[in-house]
Amino acid sequence: NSFGELMIIFGLFGKTGCGKTEILQELKKYHPVVDIEECGNTRGSVLGDLYHLKQHSQGEFEKLLKKQQEKAEEKGYCIVEFEGRKIGGTEKLNIPEPFSNLKYYNCSIIIECPYECQIQRLLKYYLPKNSMEKEILISKFKTLKTLLTRPEKLEALDNILELIEKDDYYSAAVVIEEKLYREHYMRSIKKVKADLTVYNEDLNKSVEIINDFVNEKLKECGII
Repeated sequence: NSFGELMIIFGLFGKTGCGKTEILQELKKYHPVVDIEECGNTRGSVLGDLYHLKQHSQGEFEKLLKKQQEKAEEKGYCIVEFEGRKIGGTEKLNIPEPFSNLKYYNCSIIIECPYECQIQRLLKYYLPKNSMEKEILISKFKTLKTLLTRPEKLEALDNILELIEKDDYYSAAVVIEEKLYREHYMRSIKKVKADLTVYNEDLNKSVEIINDFVNEKLKECGII
């Protein structure tokens, strides 16, 4: 397929809350990045359009993505966080190829992090600042209940709603990670062979490791 010939794709993989988004932001200083979440104005998950984000339409999303893709093709490569085939909140945005298809990813970079860091990052993102945000959070999980059918997922959602009602956000974050996110993340991880694994405790150090790795690969391919 001509996609592969147009550019090398470096994919970032990892659990929700491992800091992939922060790493991607930093990498923009050095490399062409295709930022799928930014193009959709949403975070990857079902809570993607929580609180402050107004998710873009499919048309807007594709237009912004195309622009970033064309810039990357000029350079011959890009770094992208793998999101699967869809992204977004209740309304899903379809991610076009090559970014939605693992076969176009040339290098896989897996981001790991200490469990506690992961939970704290989830908390920082989801924690409601006031009672109005708390209501929004609760309504998101109630909506999610209408979309899921597996009994164990519905049970997890009841548990999460109960914990949010009691303002026990830490425990809620643990259940969200273990029961809702982990399986989704493991699915894509099982399909890729890690060319690099980064244990993300220090953002700057992680970015430095990835930057060196990408530059080395680009030299091998004669791009730099």
